[in-house]
Amino acid sequence: MKDWLIRFYGEHKWLSILAVAALVLGILFLCIGFWRTLLLAVLVALGVLLGTLLDRGGWPAVKDFFLSIFHKR
Repeated sequence: MKDWLIRFYGEHKWLSILAVAALVLGILFLCIGFWRTLLLAVLVALGVLLGTLLDRGGWPAVKDFFLSIFHKR
């Protein structure tokens, strides 16, 4: 059975990932509600963004990113 599951995942990678993500999202909606789930998703997205910026260029990259967003024109 394990070989079948690995082969299925190899052939349908994005289907598998998105199905599991949708299942987790649905469980979160039912357990903690829409707004708390939305807040959790936003906080995770911000954490991923910050982590990516730190991995690519350290704190100067984070500073440059936020300066580019909040720059006065």
